[in-house]
Amino acid sequence: MKGSRFDGELRWLQKVRLYPTCAQEGALLEMLRSTRALYNALLQQRRDAWATRGTSVSSKRQYTEITELRAAEPAFANVYRECQDATLRRLDLAMTAFFRRIKSGATAGYPRFKPASRWNQLEFPHADRCLVFDGRQRRVRVPGVGGVRLRKGREVPPTFGRAFITTKNGRWYAIFECHRAIAPIPPSGAGVGIDRGIRVLAATSDGDLIENLRPGSERKRLVEQHARALDAATVKDAAGRCLNRRDPTRIAASRRLARAKEREANARRDHLHKVSRTIVDRYDRIVLEDLRLANMTRSAKGTVEVPGKNVKAKSGLNRELLDAGFGILATLIREKAEYAARDVIVVNPAYSSQTCAACGHVAKESREGPRFTCVRCCHEDDADVNAARVILLRAESPPTRAPGNARGAQQDAA
Repeated sequence: MKGSRFDGELRWLQKVRLYPTCAQEGALLEMLRSTRALYNALLQQRRDAWATRGTSVSSKRQYTEITELRAAEPAFANVYRECQDATLRRLDLAMTAFFRRIKSGATAGYPRFKPASRWNQLEFPHADRCLVFDGRQRRVRVPGVGGVRLRKGREVPPTFGRAFITTKNGRWYAIFECHRAIAPIPPSGAGVGIDRGIRVLAATSDGDLIENLRPGSERKRLVEQHARALDAATVKDAAGRCLNRRDPTRIAASRRLARAKEREANARRDHLHKVSRTIVDRYDRIVLEDLRLANMTRSAKGTVEVPGKNVKAKSGLNRELLDAGFGILATLIREKAEYAARDVIVVNPAYSSQTCAACGHVAKESREGPRFTCVRCCHEDDADVNAARVILLRAESPPTRAPGNARGAQQDAA
């Protein structure tokens, strides 16, 4: 679940597993096919109007044409109207983003046609009047599909906004945007600084070291095995294009690989949920580093004229950083802290691994691998625990050094 605060409540995205029958799954797939065809047709109409006449087609005009098409085509009218309206709005958002990038001088990619592999979501803008649960929330009624069985878990609040039905690797899910009141938990009176890294997922200022599960490394052999099987089942032409996308053997191999990657992500997220839950339950005030993960995992390849250095080592470090998932950990801590009325403070990450938590002296010589020994006061501690204590101190006073760059943050994380 994801949450954001507004009007004294939290807006949550709550996800539940659906178990449609074969007939219901066929109806859902037909809705996906119809809305994808509608998106591509609307985009083609706008492209043709601009290329041939230099004019733009308004969404109001296309909305009217959707109404006319529903009256003329019974199969098209079987799709819930609000799903089609959401498809039109999705195209409007893509066009708005395109023109916004042009005005800002950024790289502006024109909206592209959607293949079936990249269209796996149905949107219901007013889900409270179309997706109806039964009394015990064992089934949800979907327009044009019927009552779909779902996995009973946390109760979905009766009042929610938008909803989405998605499919991933042959499984179906419903995602509801709902409001949930903040539920403060009893205060503990404790605060903690957290240093996230690779050797351990997180070290706390209390001296706890939380294991880095490394799900990607643990499942690397299985993922590579499925990747080789997919490569063996793929027939390519001289230009490297796949010639047998619809081959059942290749489709099965592709699904096995996708499922293996999904299990890896599920294991990572499950571990991070448990860690973040423990931290939020234990501490009133949580202090994190303001790490810029996108900068830290930037490629070092460079260009043909100016090639990068230590590209292989940097690629390995990037994989380790992303496999640890401490960016997701920070997000989950913030979400759970909001719901529990806990405070999350973000501080400057620069030189936290080189600063002594006892005397505040900054020297890179103080850290040697996993140990920290201050060259001034001889304070000794685990390097990550010392950094966590520095992070906690920075929540009360500013750092003693100017902010560093992304490379310094990478060294601290490692």
